[in-house]
Amino acid sequence: MVRLLRPIVAAVAVMLAGTWHPACAASPPEQRNDGWAVATPETAGFDPAALQALAEDIPRGGYGNIHAVLVEHDGRLVFERYFQGSDESWGQQLGTVRFGPDHLHDLRSVTKSVTTLLLGVALGGGYDQALDAPVTSYFPDIEGRFGEGADQVKLRHVLTMTAGLQWNEMSVPYTNPDNDEVRMSGVHDPVALVLGRPVQEPPGTRWSYNGGLTQVVAGLIERRTGKKLRAYADEVLFAPLGIVTYEWRGARKWGVGGPPSAASGLRLRPRDLAKIGSLALNDGVWQGRQVVPAEWIALIRQRAVETIPWVPDGTYGYGFMWYSGRLKDGSDLEVFGASGNGQQRLYVVPARRVAVTVLAGMYNQRSKGEVERLFRQVLAAQQVVR
Repeated sequence: MVRLLRPIVAAVAVMLAGTWHPACAASPPEQRNDGWAVATPETAGFDPAALQALAEDIPRGGYGNIHAVLVEHDGRLVFERYFQGSDESWGQQLGTVRFGPDHLHDLRSVTKSVTTLLLGVALGGGYDQALDAPVTSYFPDIEGRFGEGADQVKLRHVLTMTAGLQWNEMSVPYTNPDNDEVRMSGVHDPVALVLGRPVQEPPGTRWSYNGGLTQVVAGLIERRTGKKLRAYADEVLFAPLGIVTYEWRGARKWGVGGPPSAASGLRLRPRDLAKIGSLALNDGVWQGRQVVPAEWIALIRQRAVETIPWVPDGTYGYGFMWYSGRLKDGSDLEVFGASGNGQQRLYVVPARRVAVTVLAGMYNQRSKGEVERLFRQVLAAQQVVR
């Protein structure tokens, strides 16, 4: 049975947990009964000494407040390390935590990318037709409350955050009640709020970060499947991946039976988040089972938006609520993945058959590229591609 842990219980469990003691970098991660196969770094061409040096450097603060680093190669975990640092649970301070594989951790906006995987399953195919349909056509129950021009917004625009709706999330911090995502948490019907906003520029012309659009995706999933988002996630994603312990929080105004926050509310254990990265790496397959359609994985990794203001050097653009790009280090490696406040990261590198999971506690801080540098160090440690 899925356990949706209450915040206070999760906080107490975190504070009471002991230190997890990893093996040296040359050893494989611990074999646990969670579906993960494990292997030594050498089998993936990694230099154990380079990974060990990285693991020793992280607690010195060179990469900021890092909590966990996991590396998959071709379906097997080959590196897994946990660290100590301050943390939060959706804004609730937890103090200093000694992390281990059983700790739940905020994903923040990585939740958006998980929600998009659910959409791919719910749509079930015929993606071009679904993507080019007006998003308002999926919500006949709120017809009459749409903002001016909302019928011009296609589902494709929603997923690429080019909807053009009036929304203020990029210039106002999340600590400010004028932030529109914060404002959304104070209404009873978040989907109606988002689609009730007028279109202020032609859809498809400009990328503008909008967490409310993910709540629209969640509403679409519920209407298409006839199931609550959590129940549907349990059935088609979490159960196939063996994810049984998680928390998916939502705004109080949305009620006990209301939707969770599809934009930022999900909390997973590190190895379970790494399974999401594994799905992206392995064309939607986990342990031989097609969990998410391969066609949908191919769509989400496409670079639909070439440049975004958060990455001025153009390394990353945007796909379907996943970031997509190529490394500008001479390798031209394709990288796509997910990103969340606090520097939560999933990096997927198909050519290297590698997925890197990073959890951190740098919430509401301007990124200085700490986790990106950490990721580059992991790649640099892989000397032989197999």
